[in-house]
Amino acid sequence: MSCLLYCIFRTDAAPRLERPSEIAGQQVVVVAQNGLSVALSELAVSEATPGVAEILAFAKVVEAFHRSRTVIPFRYGCCVADSAGARDLLEAHHREYDALLGELEGADEMGIRVLLPRAESGGGNEPKPGYSNSSGASFDSGAAYLAARRQRCLELDRTVLEQRDFVDGLCSSLSGLYVRHKVEWQDSARNRFLSLYFLVPRALQEMFREAAGQFSSQRAAKLLLSGPWPPYNFVDSCEK
Repeated sequence: MSCLLYCIFRTDAAPRLERPSEIAGQQVVVVAQNGLSVALSELAVSEATPGVAEILAFAKVVEAFHRSRTVIPFRYGCCVADSAGARDLLEAHHREYDALLGELEGADEMGIRVLLPRAESGGGNEPKPGYSNSSGASFDSGAAYLAARRQRCLELDRTVLEQRDFVDGLCSSLSGLYVRHKVEWQDSARNRFLSLYFLVPRALQEMFREAAGQFSSQRAAKLLLSGPWPPYNFVDSCEK
């Protein structure tokens, strides 16, 4: 048996906390240490490999806390041995957690999924080298293969430049409406999807949506907005 961690928040936000009383039959409890609190529940060994239902239930607990306070969310699977281990975690990383809570204060994560327009390309499938005939003549097919490979590299370079140009333009159009952002870059010329994550103050979220929609209307790319969510993509370094 171990304890599954949900999120960390400041203890002064804990009184009169509205939260799920239990999940998967286990009580959700709050453990406090030196001004910080962590929500957790017991986790049986059989639950260590979760299904979709367990992950969704976990996310609902985090969201329940997040609705009324600033939290550092954990992803499913972050555990400690027991409540004492949770207190040790809060004490050992108190300065780090407290500083991060300050950075996240009053903000949520907003996601933007981008479908870039299909670039014109003369290439097809990945080129394959030719084989020599009985006389050993394979120079033409080999040259064609190398030329196709060069073309693929050029296409990839062009795709990277187009992606960066698009992201720069999008971030510029949203300037002043977010605190931080992250981008999941694609390394394939065939992949036209980009995922971006923004830490957006709650008071600016409607303006953020409007600005993103206006940018989308001026570009051929399609944007899909999601959120607000707990700031999962801005706390990775704090997961233990």
